[in-house]
Amino acid sequence: MFIEAMLAAGAVALCSLAGVLFFGNSKKLEGIERYVIPTAVGVFLSLVLFELIPETLHANEEWGGLAVAAGFILFYILSYELHRYFHKRDAGDVDCARKGAATLLLIGDAVHNVADGVILGAAFLVDPALGMAVAVGLALHEIPQEIVEFGVLIRGGYSRLEAALLNLLSASSIIVGTALTILFAGAFEDYIWIVTGLAAGNLLYIASSDLLPRIHGTLKNYQSFWYTLSALILGFALMTSVLIYTHENFGHKEGSSEHIGE
Repeated sequence: MFIEAMLAAGAVALCSLAGVLFFGNSKKLEGIERYVIPTAVGVFLSLVLFELIPETLHANEEWGGLAVAAGFILFYILSYELHRYFHKRDAGDVDCARKGAATLLLIGDAVHNVADGVILGAAFLVDPALGMAVAVGLALHEIPQEIVEFGVLIRGGYSRLEAALLNLLSASSIIVGTALTILFAGAFEDYIWIVTGLAAGNLLYIASSDLLPRIHGTLKNYQSFWYTLSALILGFALMTSVLIYTHENFGHKEGSSEHIGE
C-alpha cells in the first residue's frame, strides 16, 4: 500500500508541469500573461472559499478561523521580509514585489500540498481503491491551479525552467504529507485543520493583498478593468466547477483526515 500511495502522490505532483505544456512557448506566454494574474486571483479565491476554509472549519469549528487568520498574518510578515530581501538584491519596487509574491506563492503552495498529502494518505489507509480515486480528484483540481501558478512565477522573473522546477519542488510536498500520514497514522488526525487553515490564509493574502493591488496599480497593462474582471470570474468559475466535480465523483471529502484514525 505504501508504494502505491507514493506513486499516486508522485503522479499528482507531476501535474505541476501542466503550466509548461499549457503555455507552450515564451511568445504564447507573453501574449496571454495579462490574463494570468486576474485568473489566478479567481482560482485562489475559489480554493479558499470552496475547499480550504470549509475543510478547516469542518475539522475544528471553534479554532479553524484562528488558523486562517494566523496564516494570513504570518504570510503578511513573510511577504514583508521577502520584499526587504529582494529589494536589496534587485532594482525597482515592481521587480522585488513580483519576486516576493512568487516566492510566497511557492511556500504557501507547499503547505497546501502537505495538507493534500495528508488527505491522500488517509484515503489509502481506508482503502487503496479510495486512495486512487482521491488521487485522481486531487490531480484534476491541481492542473488549473498549477497552470496559473506557473504563469505567476514567470511574471515574478523566473525562467521557464526555473519556474517548472520550483513548481515541481513545491508540489512534491504532497509526497511528504502522504508518507508521514501512512507512517504515523493517527498522529495528524487532530492537526490537519492547522495546515489547511494556514494554506487558506496564505492564498487569501496573495489574492487580496498582493495580486489584486498590483492589477489596480498597473491596470493599463491589463487592457481594461472589464478584461481583468472577466478573467477573474472565469478563473473562479473554472476552479469552482472542478472542485465540485471532483468532490462529487472522486470522494475527496470522504478521504479526509477524519478517516486517519479508523
